[in-house]
Amino acid sequence: MPGGPPNIPPPPAPGSAVSPGPVPGSAPPTGGPELSLSFGKGPQRGTSAPSSPAKSRESLLQRVQSLTGAARDQGASIIGAAVSSAARVQPFNKDKCFTLLVLDDQNTDWSKYFRGKRLHGDYDIRVEQAEFREISLTANADAGPLVSFNRGSSKQPKSYRPDFILVRQAPRDGAKDYRSTLLGLKYGGVPSINSLHSLYQFQLAEPA
Repeated sequence: MPGGPPNIPPPPAPGSAVSPGPVPGSAPPTGGPELSLSFGKGPQRGTSAPSSPAKSRESLLQRVQSLTGAARDQGASIIGAAVSSAARVQPFNKDKCFTLLVLDDQNTDWSKYFRGKRLHGDYDIRVEQAEFREISLTANADAGPLVSFNRGSSKQPKSYRPDFILVRQAPRDGAKDYRSTLLGLKYGGVPSINSLHSLYQFQLAEPA
């Protein structure tokens, strides 16, 4: 009513909590969570130091040396096993074989070209290689030539009766003439490639 007493809220009931009103001059509450920023010193994070380039190179070098050593040992083991296995295998049957005499220097290993080859089904090919200066022979028209190998490392010369001859060396050079060896092989009747007759006749031809 105009002119009446002001509206005064009724007093609170006994035992009820009274919420204080806003403090004059303060901002009204927003109703959201309280936000705060902390500028204090946090826990220090550890930083790992970079590895030294010298140590990295040393570690890599050790690794390479280790791998190289292992590969070298493995290769030596494989080669040793192959050599021992080859030594145990008989290259030819001594009782059933034909002897091929190759007259050539040691720059070419002719035995590897005939290894494992057979004649008449079950006869092996035995390859004996020498130079003209390393052999001497005695020829017989009935039994054929007997060729002896006169190598310096052998105390007792080995002798063979060749069944076939392969000539890949000139029978004479600037110091020696081995045409008599060709005649002895020809007298013994041993087949050859090229024929011993053609080889001997070729050596008789004088250069123009």
